[in-house]
Amino acid sequence: MKDINKINSVIEAYFKNNPSITIVPAKELMPDFIKAGIFEKDNKNGKPIRSVLRALDRSNEMELIPFIHTERKDENIYWYFIPSNAAKPTTPYKKDLVSIKKEESIKSRLQSDESYIIDLCDTALNLIAERQMRFGFLLGDLHKDGVSRTKLPVDAYYKTLNLVIEYKEPQHTEENMPNVKTVSGVSRREQRKIYDERRAIKLPKNGIKLIEIAFNIFKCDSQNRIIRNSEEDLKKINEILKNENLT
Repeated sequence: MKDINKINSVIEAYFKNNPSITIVPAKELMPDFIKAGIFEKDNKNGKPIRSVLRALDRSNEMELIPFIHTERKDENIYWYFIPSNAAKPTTPYKKDLVSIKKEESIKSRLQSDESYIIDLCDTALNLIAERQMRFGFLLGDLHKDGVSRTKLPVDAYYKTLNLVIEYKEPQHTEENMPNVKTVSGVSRREQRKIYDERRAIKLPKNGIKLIEIAFNIFKCDSQNRIIRNSEEDLKKINEILKNENLT
């Protein structure tokens, strides 16, 4: 009972010190349990605390640790802690993580310079682009299996105009990208260049007009992020589209 009280104290302190966290895998608190003298060391990625929790489960005494939350799948039990006064999660922990990461990715994209420029293109053309559109004829290099390929996305596709607009971010032109090798055997820098060239060839070949808008025609800060002035930036977009006989 003494260790149970200590375990509860450690968990309570964890959520008090991390108020934004609403669920945590039990194994993540092992360093705190060891520091409190409850366990001597960790092994098998959280086995000591799992053993305690399993024993409570077998004896129907899980209420002794009001922070316990379980996810049972077949014969497996996944152990988590939640604040004692919190409602039980309604979705699996890993699914929540995927959703959070997806939301963060979407939010980041919506705040990006690419999204900002495509928004202005939508305004100039009075159309709504299909963003991250993929075509069956526009493919990346072979995967490790030597068979499959990923469809390459385009920034904006205007179906009624048969038009693709690509915003050329700094990484499309700068030479300071990490020189990490891809499965194709070339660096990411070189692969990006190859894919840009592939779009430039494949899109017109399939009857789709391609317009590339470079970041450096706009006023940028030291990080090459656009210093946004929607009125002035829209004028530049309109000028580009006018030269292409689109406005």
